[in-house]
Amino acid sequence: MCFFIMITGCRQADDTGMDLSRYYFPIDSLPPDGWVYVYENLQDTLADSEVWRHVRTGPGLLESTNYGFGEEIVQKQYDRVVSNGIVTDSLVLFAADSIGERKITKVEVLSPHRFPFVPGDTLSVWLTKMEWWQPEDSLHIVLERRRTFREMTTWHWNGQDLPAVRFRTEDTFETEADGWTSSHWHGEELYARDIGLVYYKRVIAESMQLEFELASRK
Repeated sequence: MCFFIMITGCRQADDTGMDLSRYYFPIDSLPPDGWVYVYENLQDTLADSEVWRHVRTGPGLLESTNYGFGEEIVQKQYDRVVSNGIVTDSLVLFAADSIGERKITKVEVLSPHRFPFVPGDTLSVWLTKMEWWQPEDSLHIVLERRRTFREMTTWHWNGQDLPAVRFRTEDTFETEADGWTSSHWHGEELYARDIGLVYYKRVIAESMQLEFELASRK
């Protein structure tokens, strides 16, 4: 099914002539130390910003590190450029247990499709699917994110209107202990040309929403 979803999107996109390769993070033009992207929390402006460092580790290879409070590493993601988009090779999570000891969790990537260069129409789906077990309680977690192309748009930044692309996201978050529980939410992502992800929103419930926008890149 994962392979079928990817191929369907690529076949439909071939008819559009659309190329979104410049809308993901500019991997091959990153400086040696990479770029630090700081995202402002739009739902709570007093909350901490979300911080990512993107570093090129080889031709078409990207290491993305997410930092939490006190600049502790929260996760590392490793992406790769392929002929028709970006795929995620691996993801590693970092968290402290009940006594404060740092634990590392390696996530299994079941479907790697991260970002399409040829997205097809609004029915084409790119699926990211991952699973892992929390080290402190062995809780089994499965996350699915389906991306569909919505429209070409613009994003205003530093006095400029930059070309951008908008995707809709549909997430399924499942956990298993004595039985499976499942949550579903939706959202959107905006990628600006030659910058990458500049905005995202996750609507988990009416009273619970995540919304971040790029505030700086350095």
